Amino acid sequence: MQPSIKSKAPAVDSTVMILDLLAATSYPMTLSEICEQTGIAVASGHRLVKTLLDHQLVALDPSRKRAYCIGSRIFQIASTIYNKQSLIPYFHPIAEILKNEIHKPIFLCVPIGNRVVVVSKVEHSASSAFNIHIGLTMPLHQSASGKAILSMRSESFQQDYFKNEQSSHPDSKPLLERSQEDIVRAKRLGYAVTQGEIDSHVSCIAAPILNLRNEPVAAISAAINGELLNRQSARDYSKYLVQSVRQLSSRIV
Repeated sequence: MQPSIKSKAPAVDSTVMILDLLAATSYPMTLSEICEQTGIAVASGHRLVKTLLDHQLVALDPSRKRAYCIGSRIFQIASTIYNKQSLIPYFHPIAEILKNEIHKPIFLCVPIGNRVVVVSKVEHSASSAFNIHIGLTMPLHQSASGKAILSMRSESFQQDYFKNEQSSHPDSKPLLERSQEDIVRAKRLGYAVTQGEIDSHVSCIAAPILNLRNEPVAAISAAINGELLNRQSARDYSKYLVQSVRQLSSRIV
């Protein structure tokens, strides 16, 4: 589908649409199918797919004639980024203990630019994590993990962040003001809480992981299904969460 706002870089936007489509589909797609579903002109689609093919960002799939799938270089790029997350090997044993203490799914989230990304998780058999998955990306100020991370940033960093968000989303002032209040509270308590972060039935609680300079490098988050996190229940969960975060922070050199 064509974007409703005129693009300033149509070739880039069209390329992203092609990659998103091929990543989401369960079968290889022909050029005509790609163009039909993205709204890209066939001539433009042909040039873009050829360039992506040259860079191994898409590949010809032998299971279907003249059909394309995601290329090997996408996996190489993702693997390179994933392997940079040095906290992951330390996260799993700590998260396993935390999972068994609070009986909730546990997630490791890292800040990437102005967003936070889930890079690892530990599921609990008695609790569903819903749509929280590795690779899930959210604005920092809209997630418990992002708010926990922002709470440990300097005031100037926070001011610049919210100024940029306000500039990019002029209609979001009330939400941004509430988020700033949440961040002040998270700074005071040592953890952040959100209600309905992923959907209306999921609450999250998160605490920041700090390096030796007391800078936030990640956050551990727990998802609570079907439960409104009041102050008392948040405090109960936070005791275990903060202990786990301190253990993981101590592993950072």
